[in-house]
Amino acid sequence: MRLYYGVRGRSRHKEINPHYRRSAGGARLKMTSFDASLGLDLELEIIEGNQVRQSRQIVFREVSGSVKHLPIPEDMRNPDQLRAAFEELGVGEIAEARVFYDPEETTWIEPLVRGVWPNIKFAEGELAATSYRAGATVRIELTDRYFRAIAKIGFHYFLTQFPTYSGSEPQFGMIRGFIADGGPVSLANEFIGERQHALIGQLRDGGRPDGWKGHIVAAEINAQACLAHVQLFVCEDFPPRIFTIKLASNVDNSRSSGCGHLYAYFEKEQEGKFSGEVHSLDYGSVPFSAPPLKPVVGEPD
Repeated sequence: MRLYYGVRGRSRHKEINPHYRRSAGGARLKMTSFDASLGLDLELEIIEGNQVRQSRQIVFREVSGSVKHLPIPEDMRNPDQLRAAFEELGVGEIAEARVFYDPEETTWIEPLVRGVWPNIKFAEGELAATSYRAGATVRIELTDRYFRAIAKIGFHYFLTQFPTYSGSEPQFGMIRGFIADGGPVSLANEFIGERQHALIGQLRDGGRPDGWKGHIVAAEINAQACLAHVQLFVCEDFPPRIFTIKLASNVDNSRSSGCGHLYAYFEKEQEGKFSGEVHSLDYGSVPFSAPPLKPVVGEPD
């Protein structure tokens, strides 16, 4: 979503292209689409917005008919790196191999590939397309670190809004342990559930933002529990999941209150060092019984 909307990280952070490099213990972002002219699936990468291109890659079609993709990141300049990545991919008997790259990358891609396969031949028609209009499938892997990060966002927000709590209280011991240590990804279900009704009124009954995009974070104390709610990259394109984090049982049943904020991105470019602005949300109860939370991690197929 950061790539799609052109959201830049802090200037001191090194830019990482998730199409080529994994992060946070998960797999890299894999986007594929069937290319009818070539008769095989190709990996794509987001340039920005809805503009994508064929990734820099080698595509192997095995004798069995299976297709495997070997992405070539920008910093892969040593043939030994390419050879190691190929061996890790575990390609079977090869029936066909194709290399895709931009014309500007010829000077380093071709020597790199020839360093592993000296007899390879490059065809002009195999230079990567700079735009791609076909539909695509995106594969995203969520590990326990993803859900621990969601819990951390919610917990820290809760503490900023209810400063009478320091976070070191015994009732927060379980959530602190989950954030710090994690465990199997299924453990997330004990602390996080998927909320089934909108956090803000504008989005009830299937409503979508009217052009704005941002993150909604909320927190509440009710008779049963201390909760936080996190919904990231709310936008008109699709309805993102709403995570409810169960921080602690409420040991002070005399308190009942809540709060929320919308962290909205600017419509145009970043202003100074800021990418957006914060809007406070009114807190109120809903005139219906809230449906139960869904598990965030389902059973494997």
